[in-house]
Amino acid sequence: MSLSPKQQHALDEVGFVNLGQVLDDEHLEIIRHEYDILVRPEKQTLGNEVDGKFPYRAMLNFRSDPLRKILTHPDLVGLAIDRLGPDIRFWWDQGINKSPGSGSHIDWHQDNGYQRGQVPEYLTFWLALDDSDLNNGGLLVIPGSHRHGQQSHELRDVHWVIPEVEASGAIALNAQAGDLLIFSSLLVHKTVGNHSTDRERRAWVIQYAKADATNAEDGTTYEDRPWVARDGKVLETLLVEKPFDLGRTNQ
Repeated sequence: MSLSPKQQHALDEVGFVNLGQVLDDEHLEIIRHEYDILVRPEKQTLGNEVDGKFPYRAMLNFRSDPLRKILTHPDLVGLAIDRLGPDIRFWWDQGINKSPGSGSHIDWHQDNGYQRGQVPEYLTFWLALDDSDLNNGGLLVIPGSHRHGQQSHELRDVHWVIPEVEASGAIALNAQAGDLLIFSSLLVHKTVGNHSTDRERRAWVIQYAKADATNAEDGTTYEDRPWVARDGKVLETLLVEKPFDLGRTNQ
């Protein structure tokens, strides 16, 4: 699968695009099955007691062979190649389930804000496993905010957030179950709480980066992120150069 000129333009100008359903129903059911085993409140939660916590887990692919295989799905990696070039590494994945009644939100941030130092822009693939809107923990985004570069973040509880944001132009980025949203890691966005009584809002987040990404602040390279494409060819399996330390995720 490739990005159309219109979709490329949207990523350039506003920093995000909803591609609709990219993966077929069979793959989506596999993902939901594995996700529901791994992303559970007894495993790990985010949020606070007052507003209501929600299940979260990082690097699901380390814990599930079926999910690990999805990371090299030709349609997903093909989209990343269109945007980032011929040499691509898998960067990160996580499951976030805004379960009904979990009112905690994740405030304004860029995905880059969770990285130490100055990491080049990468791509976030946000796969909606349920319908998502502002009633059940959906996304708010600020169109075009990615064009202003990496902003300063501060740590609040466990989240890195932008202290002050001009959000008057923010819009809801809704999705139907199965939709794939792609956005820049520099896009300023947040997720609201799920104040519904019966609507799950499960999302699997996958991120890809240029293979030669280097931290501009300290020169760090990322050989611990496995290759998914080389010379424009999608690899059948992840190519690992250096093991990733799963223990540092504390999950």
